Amino acid sequence: MAPYIGRRLRRVEDERLITGQGRYAGDIKLDGLVHVAFCRSVLPHALIRAIDPEAAKAMPGVLAVWTADDLPEVAGGLSDWGPEDMISKGRPILNHDEVNYVGEAFAMVVAETEYQAHDAAQQVSAELDPLPGVGDVTTATATGAPAVHSDMKNNFARQGSTRYGDTKAAFGGDIVTAKIRLTTARIAGAAMEPRAVTATPDGDGLKVWTSTQNVFGVREAIAGVLGLEDEKVRVLAEDVGGGFGAKGSAFPEEVLTAIAAWRLKRPAQWVASRSEDGATTAQGHGSVIELEIASDRAGKLRGLRGSLIHDLGAYAGSGAGQPDIIVSHMLSAYVLPAMEIDSQLVYTNAVPSGFIRGGGRPLGNYAMERVMDRLSRELDISPAELRRRNMVQPEQIPFTTGYPAGRHGLVYDSGDYPRLLELTLEKLGDVSSNGTKDGRLVGVGIACCVESTGFGRGEPARLRVNKDGTAELFIGSTPQGQGHQTMAAQVAADRLGWPIDKISVSAGDTEHVPFALLTAGSRSAVQVGNATSKAATSLRAQLLRRAGEVLEADAADLVLEEGVIGVRGAPGKRIPATDVVPDEGLEVLETFDPKRGTAYSSGCHAAVVAVDPDTGHVEVLRYVIAHDTGKAINELIVEGQMHGGYAHGLGYALYEAAMYDPDGTFRTASFLDYTIVSTGEVVPEPELVHIETPTDANPEGFKGAGESGTIPAPAAISNAVEDALRKRKPDAVIDRLPITADRIVEILGQ
Repeated sequence: MAPYIGRRLRRVEDERLITGQGRYAGDIKLDGLVHVAFCRSVLPHALIRAIDPEAAKAMPGVLAVWTADDLPEVAGGLSDWGPEDMISKGRPILNHDEVNYVGEAFAMVVAETEYQAHDAAQQVSAELDPLPGVGDVTTATATGAPAVHSDMKNNFARQGSTRYGDTKAAFGGDIVTAKIRLTTARIAGAAMEPRAVTATPDGDGLKVWTSTQNVFGVREAIAGVLGLEDEKVRVLAEDVGGGFGAKGSAFPEEVLTAIAAWRLKRPAQWVASRSEDGATTAQGHGSVIELEIASDRAGKLRGLRGSLIHDLGAYAGSGAGQPDIIVSHMLSAYVLPAMEIDSQLVYTNAVPSGFIRGGGRPLGNYAMERVMDRLSRELDISPAELRRRNMVQPEQIPFTTGYPAGRHGLVYDSGDYPRLLELTLEKLGDVSSNGTKDGRLVGVGIACCVESTGFGRGEPARLRVNKDGTAELFIGSTPQGQGHQTMAAQVAADRLGWPIDKISVSAGDTEHVPFALLTAGSRSAVQVGNATSKAATSLRAQLLRRAGEVLEADAADLVLEEGVIGVRGAPGKRIPATDVVPDEGLEVLETFDPKRGTAYSSGCHAAVVAVDPDTGHVEVLRYVIAHDTGKAINELIVEGQMHGGYAHGLGYALYEAAMYDPDGTFRTASFLDYTIVSTGEVVPEPELVHIETPTDANPEGFKGAGESGTIPAPAAISNAVEDALRKRKPDAVIDRLPITADRIVEILGQ
């Protein structure tokens, strides 16, 4: 049987999704359904003096108007996530004293129809006393604005430092140095489907459909607030129209909609508007990074030092975990003997931050690859040559970087980084940088990366074979378009020896498997793939043992292919595998619990751009991606991830910015103001080169691919734009993301 792992199969879920047969959280229509709407602050920072719900209560169809005073169960708020020494105020589920960002909810309305709920929400009267506010982190650090929370001495939630090696020695003696200060705008997940949740009483518990990447996290939050056992709350994400990290946490609306269903004993639903989603869903990336890099005169790196200020927003959420991810990905593909980076987490009056595709990895990579280009100019050698002289060599793998992480430090388990660079340059070929016939400036930029993929332990997979020949696979991971149903089915079919069209995959449902982590961090192939393989291998062994008795052969001499069991070397001794499946079926539950949950993918990107010096418009003429994402379960899916990841990276580089005024007023809640790429911007199609180096980080040798197309893109495009601008202005520096047209015109005019 030809292996299923590695086949270029079309995704089995696509026909259903593209023909409108998907079922999303807002599509759940239950008898007696009521609708939830929220009363939200229009001010970025204010004291709540009073809330008057009486007018809203009297409106047609209104069943309830609740403030935090009416819901004592929400008093504990949502759990903050972050280091123990972080200054924390706790994130309210429904605020009752001080709103801290535009869109924060302070009351909720439940009504018979969606229109009635929204009409009534507008009639809830709130007396808000404005307080000084702080916009995004660049505003906060530039203006020295006052504290976000009135009970804090300053904006900083935590200060930390990452050090290894001897940076004092690295920056002493006969060296060459380069510096850069970078600011990166906040970005939104901008998923096609805004957040939505439907909850209904289910016996003595609840059943909840929600648009999330983290069904078990949502279950834990709802059960904790309502005082229920986790098993009494079933959370499903049947289909999710994109997540990209922003839907990786539990949100107040999920808990409050569940409370409405629990209290009223009726199904309840909340569906965000586009602007509501934009103003309240997690954002990422807002940072200020200053770096100085040192090398000897031959260009051999000696050390890196600098600082990072990262924007938490109004409350500490998953964004509190960003600094380590950002700083660790400053290593990129290079031997870096010493590092000293100070980091600060900053509170602002913006929506709480989280993970957006890449989860901090693009920021660390962007900073390192930008300062590498500046160093190449100081040394007067090409950017490619500087990278070539400093890359971790294949014979050094596994490579202990020196970065302090875990018990043994951060270790690159696999890769051939020089080969990726050379393949990128070979694919790119000779590129004329003399400009275009219409006067545009042409530039070329490259960027390398090494990406941590996968995290966590104890990933479950449950596999069942039925007497009728069907197989059912249950996984805990929650897909939002990554192709889990196809990927997991391929692994199961391969390792079980079963026809893939007989395998169904259920994902994103807390009922079927024990606790599983969220879908994030390019972890699905690594953790879910290996958990599926382990379950399939275990069930296969059971089937072969049972068949050995029937065929009077040692199980070691049996083969199972396409659901048929035979004896090696004896073609006539074959039986359908279903012959040894009992009437009640056979089932296994396995857990993948590796010593190392992370495998490292790697890549090299190259961009060729044309810049109009008069308008500042940037056009990407060519884009090359050479990547090592390990053994491909499905090359078509990997290619799709590279294309989608590139689109995200292009957006980060040139278009996307969640913008705040200095006082925290939010300016880009809808797609009228927040620009995402469309088909016109992603032309031309990226040119892909794939290599595979083995990893021993997991039994299957899988690595992640979901973010590899994104991580180096902002750096590669920035390097290319700067290269183009230097044809006109030799000292031009690209130091902000996104690179907007007005900024380019400003740079050239300075």
